[in-house]
Amino acid sequence: MAKESSNRWSRREFVKYGTVAGTAGLAGCFSDSETTATAEGGGGGGGSGGGSGSGEDTLDFPAGRPATDVQFNRYSLGNYAHTLQDQLFEQVARGYADGSVRPDLLEEMSVDGKTLTLKFPKDFKWWNGDDLTAEDYYIGLEIDRLQQPEESNIESNTLVDDYTIERTFKTAVAPNLMKADVAETFVNTPRSVYKEYLTKLQDAADQSERDSVTEELLNMKITTQQLIDDGLGNGLYKVTGFNSSETTLEKFEDHPYADRTNVPKVKIVPETTADVDSLAVNNKLDMNPDVLMSESQKSTYPKNIQNVYRLNWFRMQKFTFNFKNEHLAKLPVRRAIAHAVDLESMVAAMRQAGTVGKPPETQTALRSTIHDKYLGSSFVDKLIDYPTGKDTEGAAKLMEQAGYTKKNGAWVDPDGKKFTLTVLTQNKNTQVQATKVFNDQLNSFGLQTKISTVSSSDYYQRLQTYQADIFWIWHVAKALWHPSAYYSNNFYGIEVGDPSGGGETGPTGKPFTTTIPSEVGAKEVQGSGTEIQPATLMNELPSSKSQQAVKEKTRTLVQWFNYALPDLVFVEEDSGYWGDVESFSMPTEGDKELNTNRPGQFAFKNGWISSK
Repeated sequence: MAKESSNRWSRREFVKYGTVAGTAGLAGCFSDSETTATAEGGGGGGGSGGGSGSGEDTLDFPAGRPATDVQFNRYSLGNYAHTLQDQLFEQVARGYADGSVRPDLLEEMSVDGKTLTLKFPKDFKWWNGDDLTAEDYYIGLEIDRLQQPEESNIESNTLVDDYTIERTFKTAVAPNLMKADVAETFVNTPRSVYKEYLTKLQDAADQSERDSVTEELLNMKITTQQLIDDGLGNGLYKVTGFNSSETTLEKFEDHPYADRTNVPKVKIVPETTADVDSLAVNNKLDMNPDVLMSESQKSTYPKNIQNVYRLNWFRMQKFTFNFKNEHLAKLPVRRAIAHAVDLESMVAAMRQAGTVGKPPETQTALRSTIHDKYLGSSFVDKLIDYPTGKDTEGAAKLMEQAGYTKKNGAWVDPDGKKFTLTVLTQNKNTQVQATKVFNDQLNSFGLQTKISTVSSSDYYQRLQTYQADIFWIWHVAKALWHPSAYYSNNFYGIEVGDPSGGGETGPTGKPFTTTIPSEVGAKEVQGSGTEIQPATLMNELPSSKSQQAVKEKTRTLVQWFNYALPDLVFVEEDSGYWGDVESFSMPTEGDKELNTNRPGQFAFKNGWISSK
């Protein structure tokens, strides 16, 4: 069975070592309270005047966590600097909102049969002056493959020359999926650090020895100070100093894009600890690289700050149902929850906290902007139409259908027993507000719930103990507008679990084999129905041989999701970026192609932002 390739060790093995975290670029990770010394010459950007308060020669924006609290070894996900990494390393290729995958750092991506050829440019360098070559990326690809070579969908990675890699898949794969396999990945495995681990993996005699090497990788850390001292970044701006409240960067003059911009310095404030909204209100920020101003913020932010570009983002958010709870294991109860809550009220609460987005009209688990490409309107029109508004009468009928009755305003199970559902959420304001509305509406309906709120630094570790009955989570596994990003068999996609692990269900009780109606949109199985294996379909989706195969698997998975409702998707987010348009020239729609993830950051890294 083909598996989706990863930029890190398998999720199951990370669970074993207690270090699992989120997908790069999407959310926060663990915190082990690592302390890093401030680099010599740290502190903020210099200059005076300008909207930011740091001078017009400094671009100030929020991103990630404090540089004192993170490290940069991508295999050690404990406290990994996901969002800061995005600013400091070159990205190989990117997904765009039209569904395409195209080169970013790469000069060219080409497909011939089962082989994807990656051609790198010759004029990029590491901050320490070393040439950035294909080997720096090849080492990461080979470490990924050799950790568990039998399970990898890659037959081989070949370093053809200093600037060319040939990546050969074990089976025929649709060309766009082959390109998507490396999209949203970074050149973040410098040969000066990681080559010794690759050599050990190449010399390993069996899986046990390979696991030992991986354990070494898990224990290795690259602190922010080491990143500076050893020059281990390769982006347009290099880190020169940091403390708990800011990270300072200066333009790397040997970067090929250095002549594009006249901004010599950057200051990044940690969005997890700083009051970003207050800083913006007081004109102390020049940009937010992947956030739009909400309607409520527009009335309080200074006039020089405006939304620069708006994007129909790939990302959505959802509540996942734990089927190991005896009540949530019942389909009518899950459907009753979908009827009992008003999605618009939940999203409205998020908008007040800064999110820009809207509820999905249909529970497909796909961003609605790609429905036409992969489903077609005639297919979507046949699916079960769950209400986006509150339908308590319909919810009550579903509870009664499952044998529940209401006593003293609360639903009791078929044995007359009371029960309470636990709802786990992250402590970020947008998630807290959405969960509170969700929780209040269920309580009002008579389903008793209680919220457990966990800090963003500990959330993903707590989530994967799977002790909660319902939990909030992002709904996407990779920054792509593609079904494989939404139907990915992990906790950022739709985790069912590992069918090869034995048993009939995964960690949240979702069955490996299940039956859905033969007719799209039917609410009940008539006759024998259609037996499917959702986890297997999701594992195979990224290795589909053709676009038609992608569509067929996706439609089956969408029908399953729409019928079985393993999760409830409640918001499709919009993204973009805002900035100080009086002090800086920033690319807008039409200036540059920005219909990709984190468009403001993309503009920043390409040198497209300059002082006026």
